[in-house]
Amino acid sequence: MNRTSAKHTLIQAEACDLENRVRIERALSDPIARIPAQFKNAYYKFLYYNQKDYLKQVNYFAQLAFLIYFWADRYVLPDVEMLSGVIRIIAIIGAFSLNYVLFKYIKQIKLLDLILPLATCLSAILWFEILLQSKNELVHSYQYAAIILIVLGNLSIHVHFRPSIMTSAMISAAILFGAWRINDFGDFTIFLLVYIPVLLFSMYICWNSTLNSRKTFLRALLDDWNFHTLRKIAHTDELTQLSNRRQFVHAANKKIQETPMTVCTSLLIFDVDHFKAINDQYGHDVGDQVLCQIAEIARKEMRFYDMLARFGGEEFIVLLPFTVPEDALKIAERLRHKMEQHQFHMDGQLVKFSISIGVSKIDPDHAKLDQLIKQADIALYEAKRQGRNRVVHFNFMNFCSQAF
Repeated sequence: MNRTSAKHTLIQAEACDLENRVRIERALSDPIARIPAQFKNAYYKFLYYNQKDYLKQVNYFAQLAFLIYFWADRYVLPDVEMLSGVIRIIAIIGAFSLNYVLFKYIKQIKLLDLILPLATCLSAILWFEILLQSKNELVHSYQYAAIILIVLGNLSIHVHFRPSIMTSAMISAAILFGAWRINDFGDFTIFLLVYIPVLLFSMYICWNSTLNSRKTFLRALLDDWNFHTLRKIAHTDELTQLSNRRQFVHAANKKIQETPMTVCTSLLIFDVDHFKAINDQYGHDVGDQVLCQIAEIARKEMRFYDMLARFGGEEFIVLLPFTVPEDALKIAERLRHKMEQHQFHMDGQLVKFSISIGVSKIDPDHAKLDQLIKQADIALYEAKRQGRNRVVHFNFMNFCSQAF
């Protein structure tokens, strides 16, 4: 079974918390691998995309096997050759047509999982009706071939084991009732002694199939959890939960390449004024809290298509797609003002901070992220040189170093 379809994720990234991981690990260690309630829908989807083709093939194979037994009927029971042929051909035409419709339009794996067992029950009834119409003495030997039906009936069950108990009981009732009508008590007892071990063996196969399906799903679920978690670690700053430098560079470069050169793109770089002094005065835990507060304020001020990241240390960066310099300056000033007005208490201390911001815009003739960052960084340095807690645009620096 594949880990998962390329188009379907078993667990969403936001659900990848430690509590869910514990649930998955407990389910894997459970002898019967119970699927946690919150993952049952994902389990059914997983089996649908990974087992649908298998179930379809098994159904068609079983139907062909039922038809092929006509040649055995013709050899062993020539007196009912015509009856056998008509019944089997009609049954196969109906079964093939029904299978085509069900597997094309039914999306619920729990229903698809029961098609073959229910069809097998009907096949058992038809088979013994054929045997009952024959006067050939070989009927008593040939009836044992019907035992394969219980194996086929349990071969397809992969979703739940309990339904297999019900379908096994139905198939067994059809087979044993037919055998009872054919045999006297002694011969029926012999048939029963042969049938029961095969029944138990087929149910054991069914149980293992359902158990393996659960464990395969749970392992795939754990793989998805690990994938999302490792991806988050690789792309996310642990302290602020913003994108990290690597992720920002990758996403920003892609965005710049996709954006037409006629559309303006701007960039902000900002960091905390006198951050070392904050750490020295209040402690590094307060310094970390300042960075988290800045990240939260900046996140709320950004538009849905802006790209915000922690670029390193106390430095943050924002790519502003579809943004002319005038609008970028307004966003930067609003952000600076929010930071200046913000304060919080920690360990009985009132903490305030401010930021300096450098702004740059993309050059249509040299649309490169590194140049955009370099220009914003120069503007940031100029903002600090002018006294901090201000916004400076790179393009205006040689003239008036615009400040607010």
